[in-house]
Amino acid sequence: MLPVYRKITYSQLFSFSTVLESPPEFDTAWHHHPEYELILITGSIGTRFMGDSIQKFNETELVLVGPNLPHCWKEDLGNKNPQAKAYVIHFSADFLGKDFFNIPEGRHIKQLLEQSQLGIRFSPEIEQLAVWKISQIFETTDFDRILNLLGLLNLLAKSDKFEQISSPGFTSSFIENQSDRINKVFEYTLENFKKPVDLDTVAELAHMSKTAFCRFFRKSTGKTYFDFLKEIRLGHACKLLQESDLSVHQVGYHCGYESMSNFNKQFKEIFATTPLKYRQSLLHQGTEMYKLN
Repeated sequence: MLPVYRKITYSQLFSFSTVLESPPEFDTAWHHHPEYELILITGSIGTRFMGDSIQKFNETELVLVGPNLPHCWKEDLGNKNPQAKAYVIHFSADFLGKDFFNIPEGRHIKQLLEQSQLGIRFSPEIEQLAVWKISQIFETTDFDRILNLLGLLNLLAKSDKFEQISSPGFTSSFIENQSDRINKVFEYTLENFKKPVDLDTVAELAHMSKTAFCRFFRKSTGKTYFDFLKEIRLGHACKLLQESDLSVHQVGYHCGYESMSNFNKQFKEIFATTPLKYRQSLLHQGTEMYKLN
């Protein structure tokens, strides 16, 4: 199911967009746009679809969505809370100028924006701190509005209390690591995950023995290399299941799996469902979206 392109409209008076929505307005179709989206949802319960992730959300959540990452929120039909709200902020990468966040003081915000390529969900503690700042953005005008948005982005950028939503394989992108060795391994993996990957070759790229490389990779990323490879393959599999007419068997083959049983097993480990049922759930969701629109 291909995401639809959504054009974000701006007032001529402002450099970024703010919209306060209530159900069913934020119950939108599966879509994407080149702008960053910062959204605070309150008083609602439902399901969030983002990249290759399908997760429940409850009452309150604060999420930063990177450019062109497909996403939508679907409120549960049983939720009838009239107080449910979605505070939505859209801004382009260069809304303050092409190189604004390249200044030394902007490095943390720049890193936050890079991480948002996979979608970021912030912790309840950060949500509580952010609520007031978001309300100020919606209530102020002129330059105070920009200062409040920068203050909010600064708060979020300095926090380590968040989780990434989608996986690197879905967007074929990754978060830059300071280590050239890791970058080379990431690049090699993204270019070669569709075929058998040999650990000897990967370790040679890092100029290490296999044992040393495995320790180094786990220390640098918090996961084993083969767990990382699995995420890349399965993330790409989700993209193919969503956007192509390939059979499930063909999808597995195109993602580097020579064994369908292994493909099904690993897919279920990550997504708690089979590739076939994952595609069927998307088709059902697409039917429901068509009815709503």
